[in-house]
Amino acid sequence: MVSIFTGEARDLVDRSARPQSLIITIYGAYSRNHGGWFSANSIIQLCTELDVQEDAARSALARFKRRGILISKKQNGVIGYSTSPEMRKTFDQGDNRVLQRREAPINQGWILVAFSIPENLRAVRYQLRSRLIRIGFAQVTGGLWIAPMQLADDAISLAQSLNIEKYMNVFSAEHMAFSPTPVAVGQWWDLNGIQEVYKSFNKTARPVVNYWATKRGTPDPQKAFRDYTKILTNWRHAPYFDPGLPKEFLPKTWAGFPATQTFFKIHDKLAGPALNYVLNLTK
Repeated sequence: MVSIFTGEARDLVDRSARPQSLIITIYGAYSRNHGGWFSANSIIQLCTELDVQEDAARSALARFKRRGILISKKQNGVIGYSTSPEMRKTFDQGDNRVLQRREAPINQGWILVAFSIPENLRAVRYQLRSRLIRIGFAQVTGGLWIAPMQLADDAISLAQSLNIEKYMNVFSAEHMAFSPTPVAVGQWWDLNGIQEVYKSFNKTARPVVNYWATKRGTPDPQKAFRDYTKILTNWRHAPYFDPGLPKEFLPKTWAGFPATQTFFKIHDKLAGPALNYVLNLTK
């Protein structure tokens, strides 16, 4: 088993309140109404609304520019940043995962990913393993990884994005022997770790749900932006760590179900007012 609390996957959870993560959330949730572009002043102002210091926001933007995640562009003489084509594709794919009202799927079998990547591409091999974890795969052994069948498209897209199709094969499979499948699933995935991600999210989000449950009428846009953006930043990693296992393979008290309900209570109430706040601030 590769624990989600080791290496890059654990780092993703730890980084959820950092400027870089908040900026990614801002661009993912709000920038597409601007063609993927914000002025530098607008993005910094939005960051300060989220308790990010201006210097930290500028530093994060510079790092994203160096990495090619954001592209420096002028519009009508105003300096700003737009998302790269690759990042826009990532956002579109992410919507299907992050904003999906998940229920445990019917058991449709498994997808297996097998790869053998040359030593001179060691960095790509590490990147592949890290990203397999981040989309919900579990390591069976060595270069063999497993996930529920509904993640087949994710695996294929990942191989294409890394340009490693010739080093990787994707199979559909059934588990036949020898461990009972629920036991094997518990060995492949760190279910306790995934539970902790959901429990941690619920602990963070529950006070927000309780606060807004007492409010009537249209939410205050600024407060909605602050609360929704922070909650979305905390939430958006969880659906990737969770492969979406059939219910018969999950613990009876699976924390993912109440956590999903909690997130969508916040999303349904605050996402619209938060977007309106950004549109009014940046128009």
